Amino acid sequence: MAFDEIADLLEITEGDPFKVRAYRRASQVLVNLPEPIENLVREGRLLDVPGIGKALAKKAEELVTTGKLQYLEDLRHKVPPGLLDFIRIPGVGAKTASTIYKELGIETVEELETAAKSGRLQKIRGMGEKKIQNILQGIETQRRHSGRVLLGIALPIAQGIVSDLYGVPGVTAAEVAGSVRRRKETVGDVDIVVASVKPDAVMERFVGLNGVREVIVRGETKTSVVFAGLGQVDLRAVAPDQYPAALQYFTGSKNHNVRLRGIAKQIGYKLNEYGLFKGDSDRSEHLEDEAAIYAKLGLGYIPPEIREDSGEIEAALERGLPTLLEVRDIKGDLHVHTRWSDGTASISEMADAAIKRGYEYIAICDHTKALGVTGGLDEDRLIRQGEEIRSLNEAYKERGIKFRILRGTEVDILADGTLDIRDEVLRELDIVVASIHTGMRQDPEIIHRRLEAAMQNEHVDIIGHPTGRLI
Repeated sequence: MAFDEIADLLEITEGDPFKVRAYRRASQVLVNLPEPIENLVREGRLLDVPGIGKALAKKAEELVTTGKLQYLEDLRHKVPPGLLDFIRIPGVGAKTASTIYKELGIETVEELETAAKSGRLQKIRGMGEKKIQNILQGIETQRRHSGRVLLGIALPIAQGIVSDLYGVPGVTAAEVAGSVRRRKETVGDVDIVVASVKPDAVMERFVGLNGVREVIVRGETKTSVVFAGLGQVDLRAVAPDQYPAALQYFTGSKNHNVRLRGIAKQIGYKLNEYGLFKGDSDRSEHLEDEAAIYAKLGLGYIPPEIREDSGEIEAALERGLPTLLEVRDIKGDLHVHTRWSDGTASISEMADAAIKRGYEYIAICDHTKALGVTGGLDEDRLIRQGEEIRSLNEAYKERGIKFRILRGTEVDILADGTLDIRDEVLRELDIVVASIHTGMRQDPEIIHRRLEAAMQNEHVDIIGHPTGRLI
């Protein structure tokens, strides 16, 4: 999304942090719109979207109507392209990237690694040996996972591309496929399938999208590009009647598809990306959607998330497929941050957003004082926050709204295993999450003892991110 790139560039150029956050929030809002952004632009409804002010709306309109954004182009001219790669290295933030570039003129990851190993980075004030080793470790981590992108990064960008393509005349359906649709933790190439009677128009819009860095190959039905933040993105445009089979095929996985083709062959069918064909017929069976494919093969519909040939075929044959959790099944959220610490919204704003989602409750679990960088709460502020929560709960009750805000906190587990909030204050809370945020490089035995000590505290209900897992 262009707004995410703007936020990255503003961070590097030491832009206003409030402005950076505004662009990041706007990016999230626009990616998750329930309808194509083109509709809002055409009907003049962008300003009705929460978090989108006049300036942001104007830029979004320019991007939608022209396919480009001059403000973004101007920012790109100010920042060497390689610096965007810097801030994606664990241990290198925007401020560090900017300082390294300004003081040493380093523009690429390769130059950064050489400077770190040769001792050049030590010339920068505040760049100690430990930080340099963290940078080298971050580069190695990034290299090991090069070519793959976290789902949380890939999904919203890919959904934004789909939203853009929906605005092309002649498009009747569009969806992200591949490992993104199967919700794998990391993804390589991103696949998108579009149904259209005008594939040329789809390809024209695709290669012109803001974010396309290189066109690898452009064809009538398949085009591949390198897209900012994603890597390679493959777009396939098919006729509307071929769309269900194409979506199923390009969603995968490979092993799942092999099993399906085997089942089809056993009952006299041929299944491929163009359709489901009986015998030697060159005319596909009518397929309303993906579910029709599975039904004709004698299977229950298998959701994309479990198409891995890990037992789902057998379960579908026996009508024993599990019911997957859906977003609508979520009743509440037990770990919410607000402006009281490092969040970006007030308690009432978070509560109202939860109510709109149909939630029954949320727990406000802001950081505590040991994590000073987040503006964590001490005992007095926790008590004052509790008073605000009580007031809001009373207001909801008076209005007949069946919703409850729980008083909570994300308390810090200190180096010795104690908590940074007194027990007599924790005792008054509805829920306590205890987490380790510092001393992450301690020996596993020490980390274990810290977690164990926190678990033994009678007021702790949940251990937050217990493994510190990096995907």
